[in-house]
Amino acid sequence: MSYEIKCPCCGSDVEMFDICEVCGWQNSGPNEKEDDVKGPNKMSLKEAKEAYKRGEKIY
Repeated sequence: MSYEIKCPCCGSDVEMFDICEVCGWQNSGPNEKEDDVKGPNKMSLKEAKEAYKRGEKIY
């Protein structure tokens, strides 16, 4: 059974703890904070959102 959420970075539908196919963000679960760097992500959620808006790669 899959559990879909909205990607916290770009808003696309994605399974929890999966990599978003649209922006490349690795979801760290429902308690993700804007300034934390968690899991395989090398930038914070806040930095990733800004990069996505500018059309830059999220890592």
